[in-house]
Amino acid sequence: MNGDFIFNMDYERRDRLLGITGEWIAKRGTGSVRRFEFNDVRVLKQLIENNYIDPLEAHNSSPSVEKMFNFMATYPNVLTKGYATSPLRKDYRVTLDTLFVPKEHVTRTLKHDFVAFCTKTDECEMEGDLYAWWD
Repeated sequence: MNGDFIFNMDYERRDRLLGITGEWIAKRGTGSVRRFEFNDVRVLKQLIENNYIDPLEAHNSSPSVEKMFNFMATYPNVLTKGYATSPLRKDYRVTLDTLFVPKEHVTRTLKHDFVAFCTKTDECEMEGDLYAWWD
């Protein structure tokens, strides 16, 4: 993570954007991390503009948030998944770890560019749905 980035601590608004609910706890483990499912480029744009996610962050060997945003802006049918951490933790953040495209939106060009973009994945699917996950 970028040491100069200052996260917006309005976690209630962040959680509404991500569609997650529940009480947060401070300790690591259950209750301190929540997964979110299938957000589009509009949600990612709001997360970036409101400082809920660091555009320079990259989860392990994934592309940076900024690069994912640019890819999703080019291909608006690409969705992202990931997780948010508790506002009570020192490492409060939103992390992207998955890109996904439902098969009905896959074109030859999108598939070609998705394969080229999604390198060093821990899991991937390139037949039917497009799926890339970085652990």
